[in-house]
This record gives sequence, C-alpha cells and structure tokens, in this order.
Amino acid sequence: MKKSALSERSKSKGFTLVELMVVVSIIAILSVIGIVVFTGVQKNARDAKRRADIDAISTAMEKNYVSGSSNPYVVLTPSDFSDGKKPVDPQTSADYPITGTLPGQTYVVCATLENLTGGNSTSGTSIAPGAGRYFCRQNQQ
Repeated sequence: MKKSALSERSKSKGFTLVELMVVVSIIAILSVIGIVVFTGVQKNARDAKRRADIDAISTAMEKNYVSGSSNPYVVLTPSDFSDGKKPVDPQTSADYPITGTLPGQTYVVCATLENLTGGNSTSGTSIAPGAGRYFCRQNQQ
C-alpha cells in the first residue's frame, strides 16, 4: 500500500512555527524580567556602598576631631581609612563632596542615591537640596 504525501507530512517529527514562536516569546519575557530585577539589585548595592562610605567618612572626621581647637575638623587623608583609600562613589569614582571649609568647625558629607527612597533630608545645606534622594552625615560635636 502506497502512503500519500499528506499522511507522511502529518507524521513528521519537529516543532511548528507557532510552537517555536511561543517558546521564543516566553524566553524573551523571562529575560526582560531578569534584567529589570538585576538592575534594581545593582542600584540597591551601590546605594548601600554609598551609605557605608558616608558613614566611614563621618566616623573618620569624628575620630580626628581636635577638641579645643578653633578648627576641630581636619582634612582627611587616605591613611584615615582602614583600607588606606579614601571612599569614592561606586558608579562615578568621584570623591564625595564635603561642605564646609576644612579645617573648620562643621562639615556635611552627602551622597546622591539612585533609588528615590531610603535617604534623609538635606534641606538647609548647599550641597543637596531636597528630601529622600540624598544620604548625609554632619558633625556630631
């Protein structure tokens, strides 16, 4: 008995174009979701590093406080930090700006966060107007 060409095609093994398009679409959707989540995680990590850097700078400023001096807060050097390097922004590699003239009687050091939440208000300073986007520390003494 002879088989027709139609019956041979219906028994062929493989995927249809629609099935392949569905699989490619699912992979694309999962890839986009993964990229968005990964980008958010990177922003959070850089913001956490900025907060830690600002805290380290503030700690170093307070550690080097010279009581009774007319200018108790001094300019920091890399040796004032545990790893021997002055902290810099993880994205731009720029120094964190410190307002106030050092050596001096006051200081404010701020970092601009990438996420719009989790910061503190810096109204009244010339470095970072606004609330919620900046993480700042100022003199404690």
